[in-house]
Amino acid sequence: MLTRDGVIARFILWFCFYFLSGTGMVEGGAATICGVLGTVALTSALLHYSPLVEFLTIRTEKMRQEEN
Repeated sequence: MLTRDGVIARFILWFCFYFLSGTGMVEGGAATICGVLGTVALTSALLHYSPLVEFLTIRTEKMRQEEN
């Protein structure tokens, strides 16, 4: 899991990449790369600090403890 600051940094990075390609500051292949990198930054931020992931982790730990 990432810390809260790490997640905020990834959201800022995601916004910057999408802002560059969405406003037309970069075009062509560079805009495609910005879009792909923005998607990667967003998904990694969501997957590394998601309440759903935390809930599933806690749930699996409880299930393992009940089995033992």
